[in-house]
Amino acid sequence: MKSLFRIIRRYSLTVGMIILVILAVNGCVLLGMGYYIAEEEGTQFPSAWMSMRTMEEIGKELQETDGTFLLSKEGMETLEKSVFSWAMALNPGGNVVWEWQLPSTFSRQYSLQEVAVFSRWYLNGYPVKIWTNDDTVLVFGCDPDKVIRYNVIVTSSLFQNLPLFIKAVILINLLVAAVLILGFGYRFHQTMKPIVQGIESLAAQKPVALKEKGLAGELAGKLNETSEFLLTQSQALARRDSARTEWIAGVSHDIRTPLSLIVGHSDRLSRDASLSLENRGLAASIRRQSLLIRQLIADLNLASKLAYQAQPLKKKECLPAALLRSCVSDIYNEEIDRGSGAGYEFDILVREEMEQIQVRADEGLLLRALRNLLGNSVRHNPEGCHVTVSLTAQEEFIWFSVRDTGHGIPRIVVQNLENPDSEVHIMGLRLVDQIAKAHGGRLDFEERAEGSYDARFCISFPS
Repeated sequence: MKSLFRIIRRYSLTVGMIILVILAVNGCVLLGMGYYIAEEEGTQFPSAWMSMRTMEEIGKELQETDGTFLLSKEGMETLEKSVFSWAMALNPGGNVVWEWQLPSTFSRQYSLQEVAVFSRWYLNGYPVKIWTNDDTVLVFGCDPDKVIRYNVIVTSSLFQNLPLFIKAVILINLLVAAVLILGFGYRFHQTMKPIVQGIESLAAQKPVALKEKGLAGELAGKLNETSEFLLTQSQALARRDSARTEWIAGVSHDIRTPLSLIVGHSDRLSRDASLSLENRGLAASIRRQSLLIRQLIADLNLASKLAYQAQPLKKKECLPAALLRSCVSDIYNEEIDRGSGAGYEFDILVREEMEQIQVRADEGLLLRALRNLLGNSVRHNPEGCHVTVSLTAQEEFIWFSVRDTGHGIPRIVVQNLENPDSEVHIMGLRLVDQIAKAHGGRLDFEERAEGSYDARFCISFPS
């Protein structure tokens, strides 16, 4: 984080420098304008330092009564609040007829020439301002330590050239700001470009090896360390996943032989007429449970390979409608063989336009996903149910839907589908989800009124 703060501080100073440069340019432009005016017109910039309204208000409050001039209370309050240090009123003869805080060293009578001189400049070192009020002339003086007066003459050429000067100042400011912003922006871009590329490489799980120099050198070093750590961790995870996949495959292979013997012997015993009906039933039950264990082991093996991308997809052109009918037929025939087929009814809903649609997919995996969904409906409804299987197309997906009139999929199963630590048996549905994702699709659930769910999955089209 220190490097980040350093970058922020560096570029904050840069912004401050940009502002100072712009102010300096403005100052140069103003000095240039002043030099131009001084050279061409012999004048200086005008400077106003007193509101004319204050003098006007004071002048209105100064009244003459029997030859005596008095300032009203309101006028005195206005005068005391002003910037003036003293004030006096002169009659046409130049005599002081009224005064306020006028220094004792000041004359009380002035000639026309003296009035003409100090009205434009200073009186005894005090900058003054003049206001004519009826037959009197009001003279206001300010503290010379606080106010400085400059004599200003403004010519018509200044106002004629003023729009041009304003446009020039604005244009120069914009050009300087644009150059500085583009320059520093390019520099910042060049500084941060390797960092951004390093982050993108990390996101793509590629190794990062940035040069650890310059302003962002510390950040580059952190990215290099992170890349090395992630690479080491990725290699460790790959070794672990490979070992897990191999272990599951090995266990599945080792169990397959004894399990096949159990299935074969139990099948033979279930058909042995010398055994009692009860014992044949027990043997048939052993066979069914053994087949279920074999299916679970196969699902576990396949799910492991799909999870760690160890199962290559054998894609080829196939007809989803034909796969759907074949799977339903196999499930129904198996139930007939078990003697429970009469309790199940299957409806296949496929529109005519879906019959000839072809997709490029792994036919074996799609059949496994369909068997798992159909198997759920059969296995969890031993008393029988009505199963409706449909095939539809929506945008770029083809949907396989399975609905039944039985118990449906429990809410707890749907809630724990993404929970690897769940104790709920959902291996079959997880495998359907993995097969769908391997084909660019997903597993979805449709809630029933009573709170259970029906399932469907999609694959991308074309897959």
